[in-house]
Amino acid sequence: MKKQNNQNDIQKSRDNRTLIKRMAYTIWILFIYHLLSYVSIPGVNIHEMSKLADNSSLTMLSMFSGGGFETFSLMSMGVSAYITAQIIVQLLQSDVVPTLTQWSKQGEVGRKKLNNLTRVFTLFFGFGQGIGITAGINQLTKSGFILNNSALSYILIATLLTAGSFVAMWMGDQITERGLGNGVSVIITAGIIAKIPDTLMKTFKHFSLSSTKNLMCAAGVALLVVLFSWLIVWVNDAEHRTPVQYERKSSLIGEQSFLPLKIIVPGVVPIIFASSLLSLPQIVMMLFRSHYKDTWYQVLGQFLTMNTITGIFLYANLIIAFTYAYSVVQLDPDKMADNFEKQEAYPFVEPGKPTANYFKDLLYILALPGSLFLVFISVIPLVITNFISPNLQLGLSGSSLLIIIGVFTDIGNQIRGLKTKSDYPGFLDKNYEFD
Repeated sequence: MKKQNNQNDIQKSRDNRTLIKRMAYTIWILFIYHLLSYVSIPGVNIHEMSKLADNSSLTMLSMFSGGGFETFSLMSMGVSAYITAQIIVQLLQSDVVPTLTQWSKQGEVGRKKLNNLTRVFTLFFGFGQGIGITAGINQLTKSGFILNNSALSYILIATLLTAGSFVAMWMGDQITERGLGNGVSVIITAGIIAKIPDTLMKTFKHFSLSSTKNLMCAAGVALLVVLFSWLIVWVNDAEHRTPVQYERKSSLIGEQSFLPLKIIVPGVVPIIFASSLLSLPQIVMMLFRSHYKDTWYQVLGQFLTMNTITGIFLYANLIIAFTYAYSVVQLDPDKMADNFEKQEAYPFVEPGKPTANYFKDLLYILALPGSLFLVFISVIPLVITNFISPNLQLGLSGSSLLIIIGVFTDIGNQIRGLKTKSDYPGFLDKNYEFD
């Protein structure tokens, strides 16, 4: 018994060291990323960026930069191009392109092929996005941004921005493999947190506390943030427990095994994907800023900006669509059915295709309340912000809050998993979770 206790203590000590190493590694990567965000891109007038502080398109783009957009640094595009590439690849492998669908079922070999394809797409999207952002900012500043307005300058700047995207992508992968949480989400969260002080300063500056009305509005916004935070935490902890029966494990009388599935299966991914996808056409529109009086430009602006009802409606629908699509991508029903069959387990449904169909239907059922909640959290702050003042730029606060809490929740779950992994050696147990 004493020997067993000593072994348990040794195992716990190893788990604690692993946890500390992962935590330190994550902080170290974020620190390096923060330092790189101060490496300015040559050939631009950085002071012109201050004139665009209230531009809604650039506000959304800055969310993916991890804190490097305001200074137009090497990391200005952050992981936005990588996210766009992920969206394309993951959607194409969902029975759209047979070859990619086959790769997704080849295990580690197929995963490497898909990752390589994602990197190729990142290269093209990054370079195109780099030119678009540079030219767009130059248009918004009336050609005062680029010091030497030549094709070579655009190519050089776009190349440096694309290189920064690959560095950000690599750092995200390192955090995912050796650190805590999903690397891409952690980088985005770190950038959002870094901008909180500036956001608060702008908010207090807008709300003159000498006025009783403004003081009440400020208090209402603060209360709304607290309520939203509590609601997000509560929904993140909510789960649907699917009863599971398996043959080779002998259960005690009265015990029930189950598979817990989160109500929001894809987490914050639909928010990130929808924001990233909307940022692409906004970059293109920046190139044609001189046509802002034209009818076609105004019509597109109604759909592609967060300051209009139609734009908010499109944003909400993208969140819903990505919630449904990514729920099935993240928890592949066919793979789940195969794993259950290998373990001689089934959720009171016949093994094989019936099990896959059962999980697919279940994911679609969970996607409805999950997507509606994501829309509620993301859209309400946008509506309130536009009602108070479109220039306040707090519209993404709901999405940002959801991303922050979601990432910290995932990190907490990973920490608990690292600390208790030795207690759950089997494929299925009473507290088993799919990541």
